[in-house]
Amino acid sequence: MKISLISNLRSPLLGLTLKRILEYDIKIDSIILDSREETQKTLSIWEERTQGELLPIPLYEFEEENIPVLFVKDHSSTVLEQYVSDHKIDLLVNAGTRRILKKNILDAPRIGILNCHPGLLPKFRGCTNVEWAIFLNEKIGNTVHLMTEAIDEGPIILQESLVFDKKDEYHQIRIRVYKNWFDLLARGIRKIIDEEILVDKLEHTVGGRYFKVIEKEKMNKVLEQVSKGKYRYQY
Repeated sequence: MKISLISNLRSPLLGLTLKRILEYDIKIDSIILDSREETQKTLSIWEERTQGELLPIPLYEFEEENIPVLFVKDHSSTVLEQYVSDHKIDLLVNAGTRRILKKNILDAPRIGILNCHPGLLPKFRGCTNVEWAIFLNEKIGNTVHLMTEAIDEGPIILQESLVFDKKDEYHQIRIRVYKNWFDLLARGIRKIIDEEILVDKLEHTVGGRYFKVIEKEKMNKVLEQVSKGKYRYQY
């Protein structure tokens, strides 16, 4: 099976995702990088959430893997579409693209584009789902699914919820979610390879709730809830 990652050069997710995928003995045929990179705002959010305890891994750390890297202006471009066709790529894996992908790219790989969403679909779609789950005292988790034109919908491959310690601080919860994100995505790829999953046979997730970025006032309540060990899934 031919697998390529899509991301951007400054994404903190890329190296960490690649490391975990390789640990599952999965061969990556190429990495395709988009010109739209992380902004200072998105990098600052990563820093706030991880407090320097989950450092990105630069691509040069993987030099011995000899993975080809392709640069495109836009992950929805006809250039990428043609590349997928010419190289018979079976699966694209989202490892940090900042694009909303268009139908031409969603349909380009034989199997599709795999994504890991930091929320339990379909209940938690949209933004800051970890924070909303804490605010609503509901379960935090990740969902590996194949992408469709509808945001945070599509066939689910794997889903996993997490529990935490009462002593865990907010950034420790966030790091746990990120680490599970990397692992679950790698396991999702492994499952597709090993089980020869037929996409047409999978149930498509639709509906659910769509959340906007959590407001500052609610975020302060989230931080207070966690610091006091009062989030329902802190044991």
